[in-house]
Amino acid sequence: MPRRQQRRPVFRRTKGERHADREDTSALDAGARRLLAANGNDARRLEALVHDLQQVCDQADRLAYESPSPDALREYRRASRELTEAQRAFNMAAGMAGGS
Repeated sequence: MPRRQQRRPVFRRTKGERHADREDTSALDAGARRLLAANGNDARRLEALVHDLQQVCDQADRLAYESPSPDALREYRRASRELTEAQRAFNMAAGMAGGS
């Protein structure tokens, strides 16, 4: 008697995770546009902000590594998100200055 072929489980995405990347990108872009408007589209100010936030993120990373806790992880994620938004805003400002 021939062996019956085994069925493979089918991986299906759930509705909630279909556009997760797009939502994260749009939220990141919105934060970057807020920073851009708050800093008057000034690339130098945004570059200084990126530098400051890099230091804050490094400090939060160091703290989370030395004494792990939910609060430390939350602070690191917040600092990381703010840094990413500032970097995106700086890139937008640099693109506007280069395109003009």
